[in-house]
Amino acid sequence: METPDNMSDSQAAPTLQADHESCEAPHVTNDAESNLLNTTPENKLDGVRELDNQMVINMVKQTKKKRSRKPKSKRGQNKPTGFEEYYVDAPMTPEEYKQETTIYKLSRPVIYRIDDAITRFQANRRLEMDRMQVFTKYLAYGGIDVGPKVFGGLDNHDLEDLDKEQILLARSQTTIVEERSKLKIDFDTVAKGYLTSYFPEYFNPDTEDMVRLAPVTIKNFLNYLLYHDVCPEYKENINAARISCDIAAKELLKNQQFIATGPGDFNKACSTLFGGYFYDLHVEDYIEDGKDPSVQMPNNVARKVVRFAIAGAGSDEQATRFLSFVNNHELNAAKIEDIDGFEITNIVLPDDELREFYRSEAADLNIVGKLYGKSYRDPAKPEIDMSPAERKEWEDGGAPSYEFEFLLEESLLRLCYPGMKVITSVWELNCGLYFFDEVFNAYCSIYTALANDIMLGWKNPRTISATDPPESEEIGDVDT
Repeated sequence: METPDNMSDSQAAPTLQADHESCEAPHVTNDAESNLLNTTPENKLDGVRELDNQMVINMVKQTKKKRSRKPKSKRGQNKPTGFEEYYVDAPMTPEEYKQETTIYKLSRPVIYRIDDAITRFQANRRLEMDRMQVFTKYLAYGGIDVGPKVFGGLDNHDLEDLDKEQILLARSQTTIVEERSKLKIDFDTVAKGYLTSYFPEYFNPDTEDMVRLAPVTIKNFLNYLLYHDVCPEYKENINAARISCDIAAKELLKNQQFIATGPGDFNKACSTLFGGYFYDLHVEDYIEDGKDPSVQMPNNVARKVVRFAIAGAGSDEQATRFLSFVNNHELNAAKIEDIDGFEITNIVLPDDELREFYRSEAADLNIVGKLYGKSYRDPAKPEIDMSPAERKEWEDGGAPSYEFEFLLEESLLRLCYPGMKVITSVWELNCGLYFFDEVFNAYCSIYTALANDIMLGWKNPRTISATDPPESEEIGDVDT
């Protein structure tokens, strides 16, 4: 506000004060007010300026918004989970060390030590939903009962009279029953069986994060056992299990990608022309199987793929025999029986000469290399039906075995590794070439098939009398 020329400073001051009071500002200090009333005209102007500054500051403070609190469901989401790549457990206090030497002393049965370690591991880690499901299934696969205990379901009121140790035990969700104390303890075999057999079948991981979830979680638990010296008598076995986790983390993702993108152009072309899953396949069959009909290979394209692959990557003998059988209309294929697939023994990527051949003659086709393997039978599948004499012959080493040489695109070769097991149908052309059909599954080099998953959800049988009410069957109760 400006001061008129004919008005003195003492007359202007009350006008300024009235204007400021109309802004509904917070109360100011008594010192500023006294400067306006009891000082000279020059000091009054200074008091007005001081009053202005205080009111602006107080008005800014009033406009600050309070931080809204996150809902309980979202609190702590940014806190460490304990599964970060470089996470390490904090050093133990003397009291914690003294307590653990009592809990994990060698004189206690090992199943009790492991049970206590599981309880404390879960209390010291933030297990999110997906990780919790993977970990509890791993425990159940290893023979540990997972679920509320007999006196579970305690609320906060029930926990008030308990100390920290009692609360920890009350909230525990795992139990190792006494009758399993005589079973063999093998951390490595259980880790192999769970990661290479049960986990990919049950969870069907389709992303790198999901694939790494199980190996990282299990290795973290094994590290916890070592750090807290839970069962030193199994130290070598636990270290072997940690190595198995590292192997599975690298190979599982390649397996899933191979299943999704296999069997490759050359093998699909052979199957389309000579027999197999893709032979005389109609678009309707693709749609029923949930596959994209646009990837169906026309016969003219299939012939081109086969010709250039054999001419470029096949040996002179293979190319000559193939051409002879084609010209005489004698080329045919037969499925190899009594095998479940093949195990990879060697991979040969295309060389520069072969790349130049494709670049100059068939730039629109994918370059192929060579894949070597041997026949494989899945131990998890039922035994082949045969006579006692045939079975005796097989047990004595008379089972048929095969050595394969496949032609495969470079993109798929880079997903392969020695020891990888591919579950598929293998076909042999009468000119001496092999090809494989639709890929059903792929297993790691450390693939281990156990019967542990059969016991998931097992309940001890009990005698049922006529007076017992019938048990209701609810969908979803059975583990699959």
